[in-house]
Amino acid sequence: MKARAALVALHRWLGLTTALFLVLTGLTGSLLAFEHELDAWLAPELHHAAPPRPGMAALDPLVLRERVAAQLGPAVQVSGVTLKTRPGASTQLYVDAAPGQPPPGYDEVYANPYTGEVLGRRDARGLHWGREYIMPFIFELHCVLALPTPWGQLVMGLVAVLWTLDCFVGAWVTLPASRHPGSAAWWRAWRTAWSIKRLAGTFRRILDLHRAGGLWLWAVLFVFAWSSVMFNLRPYVWQPVMALAFEFDDSWRELPPRPPASGPVALDWPQALAAARLAMKELAVRHDLQLHFEERLTHNPEQRTYMYMAHSSADLRSDTGNTAVLVDADSGAALAHWLPTGGATGNTVSNWMGALHMGHVWGLPYRIFVCLLGAVVVGLSGTGIYLWWKKRQARLRTARLRQAAALPAVLSR
Repeated sequence: MKARAALVALHRWLGLTTALFLVLTGLTGSLLAFEHELDAWLAPELHHAAPPRPGMAALDPLVLRERVAAQLGPAVQVSGVTLKTRPGASTQLYVDAAPGQPPPGYDEVYANPYTGEVLGRRDARGLHWGREYIMPFIFELHCVLALPTPWGQLVMGLVAVLWTLDCFVGAWVTLPASRHPGSAAWWRAWRTAWSIKRLAGTFRRILDLHRAGGLWLWAVLFVFAWSSVMFNLRPYVWQPVMALAFEFDDSWRELPPRPPASGPVALDWPQALAAARLAMKELAVRHDLQLHFEERLTHNPEQRTYMYMAHSSADLRSDTGNTAVLVDADSGAALAHWLPTGGATGNTVSNWMGALHMGHVWGLPYRIFVCLLGAVVVGLSGTGIYLWWKKRQARLRTARLRQAAALPAVLSR
């Protein structure tokens, strides 16, 4: 019984410690399930683009990149371009400061894919006023409390660890206190924890909602809690634990040392795209992949690499490609690759965890489920606070009554 009381107390304090954080992440997570739609509604000038005349073809993405670069000036370099054009939508490009230049104050550029006209610029990681910054701010708030790196990741990572631990402690305290676990009577007693008692008072109904809601959604809540650890504390907590059961391929992140080089890279963008396409085709042959469409090409001048992303049969998302190859910006040789599924088991599990967390699988029905789950997380945290407060009030009343009962005896001495 002492062990059970200790677990109940641990569940209470784990819940109270994480409650406000989970309320915040639950609310913001519900909105992020429809991040693109909300962002396009709030900032249509960034996301919508129409051809000047019907039937006009979009520009080649690299030609578009050159036109945008000319408009931004020599102090800014366009380091990434989206290769896929969506009808009626703008094309997103990624920028940073040219060598020796100060930061431009923005890292995203949106352009009309038919004309190359710059439609808008945005600093997706900064704190700014304006409706076009609402969804980026919500994203930062959800992920790192809008705190600077690495403090936001550390705080949210620790919260995620406590949340994951509380998933197990919370489930354990719902088990019946019995000397015969697993017996028919034990199962019958535990069954009541999964239900909501009818004709009960407010406190009991909220208790049942809190307990049954946590049990029925336990598996998905655990996935979201543990994947939150992955996003924030991957190399320190998540991967060392998962490596006990799964194999990981970290060659993408752990490239061999390369001799330092200076000056411009040998491959320009068209040459890099050709080399990357060849590397992707070779990857597809080796792993028996079907390639569907191109996604993005980005250049890292410090690493002297180009990263090319495409959509393949290994991808989990239907609308975005995450199959990637990394090529040397001087020789065009393939340095590494990334497979969303079909590679090392640990990598596949990682991608599934991330896709489930962000609502990137199973289409609109699952995104609606993720949106509603955010509200459930808020509800579980809110009911937990309510139950703690009511029990605390009851304990304080009992203590005052005991003091009042003991007062005559003390005065009569």
